[in-house]
Amino acid sequence: MPSIRRKLVENLNDSRNTRMNIAHAGVYASWKPDELGHISRYCKIAELIMDEAKALGRPIRCFEAGCGEAWVLRFLYKAHVVTKSEQVAEYHGYDIDPAILEDFWYEDLTADMRNSSWFKAFNGQITLKDLTIDPTFAPSAADDGKFDFFWTTEVIEHMKPEFVEPWIAAAAELLRPGGLAYVSTPNSDGSNKVLPKDHVYEWGHGELRALLEKYFTVESVTGVFIQQRHVTEGRKRWPDRMPDEVYSRILTRFDPHWQRVVLAMFYPEVANNCAWELRRRAS
Repeated sequence: MPSIRRKLVENLNDSRNTRMNIAHAGVYASWKPDELGHISRYCKIAELIMDEAKALGRPIRCFEAGCGEAWVLRFLYKAHVVTKSEQVAEYHGYDIDPAILEDFWYEDLTADMRNSSWFKAFNGQITLKDLTIDPTFAPSAADDGKFDFFWTTEVIEHMKPEFVEPWIAAAAELLRPGGLAYVSTPNSDGSNKVLPKDHVYEWGHGELRALLEKYFTVESVTGVFIQQRHVTEGRKRWPDRMPDEVYSRILTRFDPHWQRVVLAMFYPEVANNCAWELRRRAS
């Protein structure tokens, strides 16, 4: 399934814009490793929101870089409606593409998602901006240290690497000490040597760890999907991570698309894509 690519009207620092058409994949059941990987991340982040709100005993303040159609909130909304719970006190989404405001619902392509009742249930706000020009999030410095959860999925690979750290640092400043962060992006140690046309730079596993550890404590790194040749490599390099019987069961239980998603968990260093769960450092 092709991604949605639109040329940005304003793009001073040559970022590249694309979005996975998750709604299309759902309607036509065209699930491949990329789509399954995206869906698994959205579900995981929604779960983390619920866990964090429960642990703190209150709704949490969240913000996201590269929010797109705010898929995490879509998944969370079902739980929100069913349980009548309040996990999110407020949500701030930031994105470079004005089109996200126009085609939020595939049933009504003219709708502005900011006016959707379900989005308002999260006290949601969307800000259109280019983080390579202005790497800030909150409306004022008074919000520093007051947010509970920040996430960004499949964003940093679409811009030049020198523009990434400023807004990662700004995000860390907004989080309270111990606040949660989630970052997912392709891993150049497991990706193809030739970049997709909508990627500018893919970070290496150790390279990205070094950046994130400046501002966060890494709680876990999970592979999101992986090529079979890297599974073979991983089983040779780290034989203790997955017993043969577990590997056999995975091959028996899942089709090749799901195998790429499930097996990636064991070998994040060489997975095509990794998800990082982080906590803001106390100082």
